Amino acid sequence: MQRLAINLALLFSLCLMGMASGVFAGCTPIQQNQVAPGDIIDLSGPDVPADQQVLGINWDYYWTVKKDDANGETVAAFKTKSISYAVPTSGYAKNYYFELMVTAREAQLCINQACMTFPIVKPGPCAIKTEAPAQICITDENKYSYSTASTPGQVNQRWWVFLKDDMPESLQYNSFADHVVGDGSDVGLVWHKVAPKSGTYVVVTGYFAKKAPYAFQGSCQVQVSVVDIPLNTITVR
Repeated sequence: MQRLAINLALLFSLCLMGMASGVFAGCTPIQQNQVAPGDIIDLSGPDVPADQQVLGINWDYYWTVKKDDANGETVAAFKTKSISYAVPTSGYAKNYYFELMVTAREAQLCINQACMTFPIVKPGPCAIKTEAPAQICITDENKYSYSTASTPGQVNQRWWVFLKDDMPESLQYNSFADHVVGDGSDVGLVWHKVAPKSGTYVVVTGYFAKKAPYAFQGSCQVQVSVVDIPLNTITVR
């Protein structure tokens, strides 16, 4: 997910003379794209414009993160211009609501507010489709396609090929570089280039959150038997 900047236009700044700061009719959140469990949400508040800097004005930032909506349980608070919030990998809310209050430090009745909501969605079940045979000769030069449904927008998808006996217990997005064969929802394999020897191989693909530490979201696999060419020994009997 690319870094998001919250633009609070000065034309809409509220200088609430004679009223307590923080009194608002309410904030209508902007609905953002889906985020995977375990991913990181990075947000940044606005910079102080040059004309306000000339006046000697500084801005204070106060963020509140709540489950579901503005009335939900507060799970985090920050007093910095930029923040990073790690979505839980389990027990996460259906949505997370982020609210930013920006106050002019030298004129605290000048205050503005913005808010947005991020839906948290785990990708659906994974299944690999292919028309490739289950047994393939090691000298076969054909390219065989292996694919899933389109990669969900909130995750990365990566493919590996392992010998069955070398299949790791768990997948990590930036591990097993020698076994990576592609990214995205499909991959094309030429087995005489992929398989160094005959045996049972596993074609596996996994979903991961988009930002480090790339939380694992699920995987699926198919097995392929790579068959060696027959011997050409002639025995005289």
